[in-house]
Amino acid sequence: MRRTSSNMVVLLFLVFLWLLHFKLSSAEDTLTPANSIRDWDFLESPNKLFRLRFFNLGYSGDRYLGIQYMNYSDMKIVWVANQENPLNDTSGILNITKDGNLVIGDSHGTSITINSQTPPSMSSNTSAILLDSGNFILKAGEQILWQSFDHPSDTILPGMKLGMFGLKLGQPQKIFLTSWVSPGVPASGAFTLGIDPNNTDQLSVWQRGSLYWHSGKWNGQNFSYFPDIDASYKFRYISNENESYYTYSVPANYNSWIELNSSGEIHMFLGGNYGWSLWNLPTCDANGNYKSKGCIDQKLSKCSSGDQFLLTSGLMNSWESLPNRSIGLNDCAEICRKECSCKAYASAESDGTGCKFSYGQKSDEIDRYFAEFFYFRNSTNSTMEGKNSTHTKKSGPSIIKEKPKKRQLWVSIVVPLISLIVVGLVFCALCYFKLLRCCSRGKRGISGDVTMSTEVLIRELKTSMASIDVLSGTNKQKLNGKHDHELPLFNFPTIETATRYFSCENKLGQGGYGPVYKGTLADGQEIAVKRLSTRSGQGLEEFKNEVMLISKLQHRNLVRLLGCCIKGEEKILVYEYLPNKSLDSFLFDATKQLLLDWRKRTNIIEGIAQGLLYLHKYSRLRIIHRDLKTSNILLDKNMNSKISDFGTAKIFGDNESRASTIRIVGTYGYMSPEYAMDGLFSEKSDVFSFGVMVLEILSGKKHSACFDQTNEYMRLLEYAWNLWKDGRCLELMDPSVRETCNSTDEFIRRAQVALLCVQEVAADRPNMADVVSMLGGDAVTPPHPKQPAFSILKRADKHNMSDNPEAYTVNDVSFSGIGAR
Repeated sequence: MRRTSSNMVVLLFLVFLWLLHFKLSSAEDTLTPANSIRDWDFLESPNKLFRLRFFNLGYSGDRYLGIQYMNYSDMKIVWVANQENPLNDTSGILNITKDGNLVIGDSHGTSITINSQTPPSMSSNTSAILLDSGNFILKAGEQILWQSFDHPSDTILPGMKLGMFGLKLGQPQKIFLTSWVSPGVPASGAFTLGIDPNNTDQLSVWQRGSLYWHSGKWNGQNFSYFPDIDASYKFRYISNENESYYTYSVPANYNSWIELNSSGEIHMFLGGNYGWSLWNLPTCDANGNYKSKGCIDQKLSKCSSGDQFLLTSGLMNSWESLPNRSIGLNDCAEICRKECSCKAYASAESDGTGCKFSYGQKSDEIDRYFAEFFYFRNSTNSTMEGKNSTHTKKSGPSIIKEKPKKRQLWVSIVVPLISLIVVGLVFCALCYFKLLRCCSRGKRGISGDVTMSTEVLIRELKTSMASIDVLSGTNKQKLNGKHDHELPLFNFPTIETATRYFSCENKLGQGGYGPVYKGTLADGQEIAVKRLSTRSGQGLEEFKNEVMLISKLQHRNLVRLLGCCIKGEEKILVYEYLPNKSLDSFLFDATKQLLLDWRKRTNIIEGIAQGLLYLHKYSRLRIIHRDLKTSNILLDKNMNSKISDFGTAKIFGDNESRASTIRIVGTYGYMSPEYAMDGLFSEKSDVFSFGVMVLEILSGKKHSACFDQTNEYMRLLEYAWNLWKDGRCLELMDPSVRETCNSTDEFIRRAQVALLCVQEVAADRPNMADVVSMLGGDAVTPPHPKQPAFSILKRADKHNMSDNPEAYTVNDVSFSGIGAR
């Protein structure tokens, strides 16, 4: 992140805090020639459903102008203005020029006219408005000159029209969807979705111009190959001599969109009072798996090694790269499929663009530092060629068309008989294994009535834990499946008994994930039980992340996961019980904070530092926590600190120093500026969060606490910095520890280390090894800190200030799936 001036840092922090609760300006939905939209500004539709803003997707520094859908937890972009022409930095600006055009510019002289397909209005009464429908319109007076609905990217919203117009004129306007190259690059990809130009009353998908899928004909209410979706969808298909288009609507209290993703799949989203629903179609792909109705048979290659590729992990002996940001993974599949000597393919870049191919053999050795995922040609499913066979419809690489009618009769008798025998054998095998499981289950076994969805989740967890073993260097025997990956399981009746059937008396607290209960097992061991709430939109992701990750980590300053329980809809995590709960319950309580004397506070700080050092440097997996805060620090009976809640954690490769994401998860106030603003995270992100916590521990005040010096409103970081630079650092000390703090130098050293940890620029912050050394004694002298990252909020009336401690929390329990980056 580029170094900016102090005033710019203040402005950026102000904007990012105010984005959560306030409107940016009085004209929040309208752009006029008199104003402009800069990189940190946005337009917002009247009911706050959509925002027009600059953004990046976390894979590079490229910046795009797009419309973001706000009533969804992920950053859903429904329209992009400059798909093919990203900006290189954050100097972008959108304005209306004197000739009435919408133009994007930047400091490098870039000029992109968004409405280039329409003539300039030459009107001084031009304005652009973002509507609650998601439509961005440019108009002169009441005349609409241009609208984003006529130029969609990969998403159609209710009220948009997809089709062909002005057929009588001979040069019809065509409106269709175009997929992105990859989830990380919104440039035009391989697939398009639109109305069949032959006017056959159906939708079609093309891959690089070749027919790929069709929807089936319109039956008056739906297309015949569409799924049986929610009745809230109201589809319309209009076809006459002048126009042929498709549109849909949903009730006013529902939200929806339909997306053509970079793999050629159509995703249909519908949201209402009871959460979100999702329908996916089609499931055609270039690997020979044609599962959906409507998939168009593709011409098979004549490779003896077959056309099917399977996703696998490991190493190939060599790769040849084809760097090209205009092609994605499906293009790689097509290229490799048609070249018989190609054994494997993968994306060349981390943003999913470009290709790399291997023509050699897959290595039997697993290197934990360089193992990767790729698609490998499955040579066991070879195509069959012969003079008496032709390629026809397939459910795999190929099927032979039989000519003799007698053989067809024989097949019609034998195939059902064989199928019946196979089904019977499978049923017997399932009964046998279920009987074994029931006989062998114990106190901590799986409940006997595990559902199929439970089995699927358990297999998914074991597979993911196996991939973690690859990263952490577990021996080859485990990787070959000869060892059942450790997945400690409790049965549900045991949990019910331990918690007294989740009684209110045993409830310890409630978080975004769900309630937490105290429990006691039959052998007297006390446990903490975290139960996934059925209303939690993201708790399942945290559940999987926690099980897969924390079960692999062992350190005295990390909370210990004893196991989990999976039964139907029940997803439960079982931890060691820590009687003193979380650090914030002591630190910010006027009575309990008296129990935290100086020695306990220094032990807590050092414990957190040791736990972080283990995660960053000495654990089997190199982990970035991403959501460190005092509520995620638990205290045992001796007031020793333990880091908890790994739902948002990420694995780093040994050769990686930082990564980026489009999903910002965690809590504002504890987030480093580069993560909050640009999605960049690294070990230094955790260091920043640690520094904020240390200042809270030293002062006994929350990061959002208010300090008034000479009628100037400021937060904890700014207040601590002002005291430091004025030589009054001891005024930061919590009054409740003044009697027990015998060394003022020790306090000043810890405050100095904390200020070093919250430096604006990540490179200026120490790593955790240096932090531990500086906290350890006088042998290492900490450098003098620079001004840290903070925001200054002026206030005319101090009573207008919010007392809500979580006023700037993005999501206290936001989750991302675990992944090696």
